[in-house]
Amino acid sequence: MARGRNKKQKRPLSDGTFRPKTAAKKAKRRPRKDRPLKPRTVRITALLTGLLTPLLVIGLMVLGADPDYSAPLAITAVAVFIAGLGGLMAVRTTGWVLWPGVALGIALLVLPMKTVQAEVIAHRGVRTDVVITWANPERDKRGLVGWKCGIRHADGTPLPHGEFSGSACGPSSVGERAVVLADPENVVPPVGTDYDLSYLSLGVYAVAGAAALWGLLTLAAARRTLRDSRRRFRDFPRK
Repeated sequence: MARGRNKKQKRPLSDGTFRPKTAAKKAKRRPRKDRPLKPRTVRITALLTGLLTPLLVIGLMVLGADPDYSAPLAITAVAVFIAGLGGLMAVRTTGWVLWPGVALGIALLVLPMKTVQAEVIAHRGVRTDVVITWANPERDKRGLVGWKCGIRHADGTPLPHGEFSGSACGPSSVGERAVVLADPENVVPPVGTDYDLSYLSLGVYAVAGAAALWGLLTLAAARRTLRDSRRRFRDFPRK
């Protein structure tokens, strides 16, 4: 009852007057359409995206060939690629550029590290006698089960990045001697003597091709956007 007495009462209107209607509730704001970038902004964004993204990603993944730094550098390279993909989509908000950009970005993230490891082993790899200390099963990217073994020098001294995979590694090889290809400067991990060096001949060209295709994709997206912008300006009705 106290609430009823304290509630403010509306004053009665005199004859012939009407109370104004309350303002209608604001309709939900519709998302504003993306405004096209200015031509100068499109050119600058395309230039930075087309050049810096592949250079930074390749550089980071090349440095990530060293297992001591591979994890943080790979994370940084992924962040750079995501930023580059955002720049590509800013240049061309519609169309077909997204999926080719994703495919080229994956190639730029995967190929450089394997290529550098193959290059270093091919030019600096030294046959080294080791002793296998442990063996663990693991699955590769194709889902096939393989083995990874821990190794040390035959005289008992530890070997930097002392793991490898190859035909000499298996469940019954613990305690046995094996021969691996090791980098004397310990930049890349050792590999088995049957390591596939096909990346040496194909990897460099594949990395360069992926970087060039990324730049061409960005250039094509920018040209298409600028062409559409000029067309809209030409078709705009003038007074």
